[in-house]
Amino acid sequence: MDSGRVVYQEDGSLFCGECFTIKIRKEKGYEEKDFIMESLLNEVKNINRTLVYASASWLNILAAVIQCFVFGSLIFAYLNRSGDVHAYLLLALVFQVMALTFFVIKK
Repeated sequence: MDSGRVVYQEDGSLFCGECFTIKIRKEKGYEEKDFIMESLLNEVKNINRTLVYASASWLNILAAVIQCFVFGSLIFAYLNRSGDVHAYLLLALVFQVMALTFFVIKK
C-alpha cells in the first residue's frame, strides 16, 4: 500500500492494477480479446471525460476570419507581382497583427 501499487480495495482485500483486471475478466467471463477491447473502450471513455474544452469567444472567431484575410492578401500580392506588391503585403501584415492580438487578448 505504501508503494502506491494498490488501485482497488474490496472487502478488506487490496488489488494491484494487474490483479484487479484479471479478477474482473474472470468475474465477467470475458475472453482475452473481448477483455482487451472492453478495456480500450473504457480508457477512451475516461480520456473523453478528462478533456477540457475551452470556450470559444467571439474574439477567437474574429481572429480566425481575419487569418483568412491574411491568406487572401498574400495571394493577391503574389498575383500582382508586377504591380504594387507592398500595399498587399502591408495589408497582410496588419491583418496578421490584428489576428494575433485577438488570439492572445483573453490570455
